[in-house]
Amino acid sequence: MIVDHGVSCFGLCNDSVISTRGLLHVGEGGLIKGSVQGEHVRIDGRVDGNVHARESLEINGHVAGDILYSGTIRLGPGATLNGTLKRVARMLTIDAPSMADASALQVEKAGSSVVPPVVAATDKTDSSVTELHRTAAF
Repeated sequence: MIVDHGVSCFGLCNDSVISTRGLLHVGEGGLIKGSVQGEHVRIDGRVDGNVHARESLEINGHVAGDILYSGTIRLGPGATLNGTLKRVARMLTIDAPSMADASALQVEKAGSSVVPPVVAATDKTDSSVTELHRTAAF
């Protein structure tokens, strides 16, 4: 999933999540099985995959994968890490497939296997954050 604004996940996401701007938040009880990339990343739940934060990274949950960060990092008292932690030069862009590539990938997936249902997200007008609730599973 690729978003161009902040996103919060409080449920299960069975794919990578990329936020090109804003806060990418994995809430308490949230689980992402895939990589996480964002400008500002906060993990209160669990990520089973690599994490890449361009500006700030705060971990209060569990990460099973390599962590790359460019700006600041904060590890809370409940943080558990299973992987490498590496500071890297700030990337100007986040590695994400172009929209044409993403569309082609969706068409390819539709022809060969079951495509996950589209789940409506709730836009908060006061915060530019999209929340994916526990009932939404990808």
